[in-house]
Amino acid sequence: MKARFAVSTVILTFLVSAPLTFAKKKDGSETTTGTTYGMERFDLNQNGILEDDEKAAIKKAFAEGDVAAKMLDTNKNGILDDSEIAAIKLPPPPSKKKKKKE
Repeated sequence: MKARFAVSTVILTFLVSAPLTFAKKKDGSETTTGTTYGMERFDLNQNGILEDDEKAAIKKAFAEGDVAAKMLDTNKNGILDDSEIAAIKLPPPPSKKKKKKE
C-alpha cells in the first residue's frame, strides 16, 4: 500500500511539474520557461516581478496544499519563507514590439 502511494505521488508530481517546465513557442517548438514550478500564474500583472499581494497568494496556495507551491519549500521545513519565494524565477514581461512604419 505504501509503495502504491509513493508511486502515485511521484507520478502526480511529474504530471503537475512537466507541463509547467516546458512551454510552446509561437512557432511550435518547445522551450523551457525558466520559471519555478509554474509560479508565473501568480504574476497577475505580468511584469516579471512578484508584488506583495502576489507573494501572499503563493503563501496562501502553499497553505492550502497546492502541489507546485509545496515544491518551493526547498529546505522541507513546512514553511514557505521569504528566501524561498525570492528564489522564484519568473519569465520576463512580454516585450512590446514596435511596428515599423512603411
